[in-house]
Amino acid sequence: MEWVVENEAWIGIVLQAVMAVIWIAYLQVFVLGYIRQRRPLVLINRGAGVGTGAQCLVCNMGGEPIYLTSVIADLRIGDETFRAFVTDREEVDKTTLSRPSEGTNQGPIGSGEFVDIGSFDQILERALRHVGRDDEIDRVDRMDLTVLCGSGHSMLLVAGRRRFIVGWADGDRRFVPNMALTEQITRRRDRRRLREVLEKSLREEAGNLKTASDPR
Repeated sequence: MEWVVENEAWIGIVLQAVMAVIWIAYLQVFVLGYIRQRRPLVLINRGAGVGTGAQCLVCNMGGEPIYLTSVIADLRIGDETFRAFVTDREEVDKTTLSRPSEGTNQGPIGSGEFVDIGSFDQILERALRHVGRDDEIDRVDRMDLTVLCGSGHSMLLVAGRRRFIVGWADGDRRFVPNMALTEQITRRRDRRRLREVLEKSLREEAGNLKTASDPR
């Protein structure tokens, strides 16, 4: 007891240090949990079947809303790979739409919600049409889908990617994911590269415009 009294000041300092460490640990757990909750999570799933009618669903499992801006399809045909933006639902008759937004997959996705971006067959046909390979649909053996989204708290894109093996079973074209979960593109370098891909596409689109005096 006498030792405690003599070293009361030092004991107090040690106890304060221990309490500080405990509070720092609690704060770290809280901050990490908060960051994890805010971290975007984009899932690309196959639903409503496994054949040509299977739908491609894009889900937002992050804690905050995101805005779907673009969908990219990379197709492998033989030894070649072709890339196309397949965001808009070009197969839809625009004259039958009640709202213009129904002709595109762009738009906000709330936390825990999903959007149906079309059947896998429709997405494949869109991509082939864009790259001028409409007649080679039966030669495609792989399709990588990358979904790009905007986030309210970051200038960098939120993105997820999933690969689907394309083949035939029971006389029906199948799209089978080669991994259990969607790959989250989180590295700043990769996200910056995707942004450059998107901006390049926009520049090319603008470069193809004609003036009013030369609309050909």
